[in-house]
Amino acid sequence: MHKLLINKIKKYKSIIIAKHVKPDWDAQGSSMGLAYLIQQNFPEKQIYIPGDRLDDNKDFLANELTDEIIKVSLVITVDTAVKERIDFNKFDLAKETFKIDHHINIDSYADFEIVDENAIACTQVITLWANKMKLKWCAEAANNLYKGLLTDSGRFLFPNTKASTFEAARILLENGTNLKKIHDSLYVSDLKKKQYLNYAFSKLEVTKEGVGWIIINKADQKLWNYNYEDYKSALGTMSGLNEIKIWALIIELEDEIKVSLRSRDFEIDKVANKYSGGGHKLASGCKLNKIEDYKKLVIDLKKVIKEGNK
Repeated sequence: MHKLLINKIKKYKSIIIAKHVKPDWDAQGSSMGLAYLIQQNFPEKQIYIPGDRLDDNKDFLANELTDEIIKVSLVITVDTAVKERIDFNKFDLAKETFKIDHHINIDSYADFEIVDENAIACTQVITLWANKMKLKWCAEAANNLYKGLLTDSGRFLFPNTKASTFEAARILLENGTNLKKIHDSLYVSDLKKKQYLNYAFSKLEVTKEGVGWIIINKADQKLWNYNYEDYKSALGTMSGLNEIKIWALIIELEDEIKVSLRSRDFEIDKVANKYSGGGHKLASGCKLNKIEDYKKLVIDLKKVIKEGNK
């Protein structure tokens, strides 16, 4: 499949790279990093990346993407486990589709796929693929891919960080990653962000079993006026605490209620599946129908701890 992806890229004049809705840095880093790699190695290709972005990068915008172009294009999805999460509503118009991912593969929605469920990040999958295919690198590709690798691995501290994760990091560092610039852009914040994290942490609730959760509702958001990814940064305030074995961040958005789940030891992906979500054993996401449903979610997470599902 690795060589097949190269052949498909060579075949098409226009390539659309789609990520999941409300992207994190693994989704954006995968899409932008792959786009820069294709541009570096196949400069004649027209590349489009639709959907939201986390920064003000204006490369590969999809403003001029028409139905006529889509119908003769290859669509590559990155970091998107299920079809309904793709941030591109004309996916089915594409001539051919290719999925690159690292989540548990519960939805083989594309014509072709490269899915490595053991990889900690989609950027890891793309990095190792590019290295295996002996592609030429540029700093833009390396920097974007490193952002996703760094964040999805929790700065290489999450339990499913493997030797292959560090191998991907080595490849990126040797091919132009600016370590300090990326760390500063991701982890150096202003005073307001620190105040938000303190505010979010003040809302923490913890059960005696070790389930912790924070709810960021619409009223909270009026106080801070952040985007989704900024609100999601509060998830990290619950990690590294002895008293919390499983933690959840619940964010009430205009059109849905999103939940991010994390654990150091207990398998939470099956609970996420129950609530229209999924992901990895120790890092998953899901949705609630109404904010009050968090109580049912907490009960299910407490059950995971009581049953010792590690």
